[in-house]
Amino acid sequence: MNIRYILLIVSMFLAFATASAGDFASGGLVYSFTNDDDQVAVDCNIVDGVNAYQGVIIIPPMVNYEGYNYKVTSIAKEAFAQSKVTEVIIPNSVNKIGEAAFAGADDLTSVTLPLNLKVIPEACFAGTSIVNIALPEGVETIGYGAFQSCSLLHTVMMPSTLKLIEAYAFNYCHNLYEIYCAATKPPRATGWAIFTGVKGVDLVVADYDAMDAYSSSKVWGDEDTFTLFPNEDIAPQLTFNPHTFNQDWQRVDLGNYFAYKVLGDDDELLAVTAADHFYLPASDHDVTYTIVPTTMMGDADPVYFTVEATTGINNIIDDAFPAEPEPIIVARQGTLYIYGDNYRKWVSVWDMNGRLYYQRISSDAQVIDLPRNRVYIVRVGNYVKKIFV
Repeated sequence: MNIRYILLIVSMFLAFATASAGDFASGGLVYSFTNDDDQVAVDCNIVDGVNAYQGVIIIPPMVNYEGYNYKVTSIAKEAFAQSKVTEVIIPNSVNKIGEAAFAGADDLTSVTLPLNLKVIPEACFAGTSIVNIALPEGVETIGYGAFQSCSLLHTVMMPSTLKLIEAYAFNYCHNLYEIYCAATKPPRATGWAIFTGVKGVDLVVADYDAMDAYSSSKVWGDEDTFTLFPNEDIAPQLTFNPHTFNQDWQRVDLGNYFAYKVLGDDDELLAVTAADHFYLPASDHDVTYTIVPTTMMGDADPVYFTVEATTGINNIIDDAFPAEPEPIIVARQGTLYIYGDNYRKWVSVWDMNGRLYYQRISSDAQVIDLPRNRVYIVRVGNYVKKIFV
């Protein structure tokens, strides 16, 4: 495979006006039957030659069609390609995602991947607007051009099981500034053009022994591309801002921090995600969840909350009370700007080592000067965001 091929891979995959329209539709998604009688794949939703998916997509683990229940086990090739989806939650029933499944979906900002996934396929998220991504334990391979030209990608969380990153995987991810990799042995990187156009990435690994191993690697030891750091404890403690999404789901606003482990009532691991939001199903009984901020190598203190039957989370959720608007937090040339409806809320700024740089009551518009070329954790009220200054 040469670079000309990979640079054209998105446009090639997106010429899908004659792609399969699936076998049936349910709940706003289109499905195709697989070779297994009781399993289906999420497929394209082609309307007048355009993939019509848009907005938040929560894929169910099971779907009913003509009186039969089918398990959703895969996402078809190009299923959401060039669509207008913004967020996608993929259930743990899915164990395979097709090539270019989300390629060119340039409104897509966050994805929660299933826990049973082993491969991030070729061109899977190429050309999307994903900001942070957590690859769950079990993922072994990142395929050709999987995240190529993700121009807003800032943070990638890689699991201890990762063994291989194929060529062009992170080409032209110009805003990639940190990778957390829990693999003690450096993942093998094939080809020469894996991080083309990427410079100055903070690479956080498990410990000093791992740092020695990575620094000896031709790819990972490139000092123009990576600066190596050992993993450290996560210092800030968080609260979360959940609210009603619709009658079937409660949305938890995680903020832009590290990754998060989401555990159910019985401490079962439900998801590992770096998305800004996670969606929990409504229930006819109270359910207690746990959210644990994590670097994939170390965890912060857990946060517990209860989704109450029908009425929502901790009695604060009601359709009559919409969620507070999120503040706008941007950095330009060493200065942090905070806009939005944040009057009289506490603003706190920590560095990545947990040192508190700034803390005071906010005004409607706020300007904070900070040392440049560092990553900070910014908290405005209950909203938390990680940002590079």
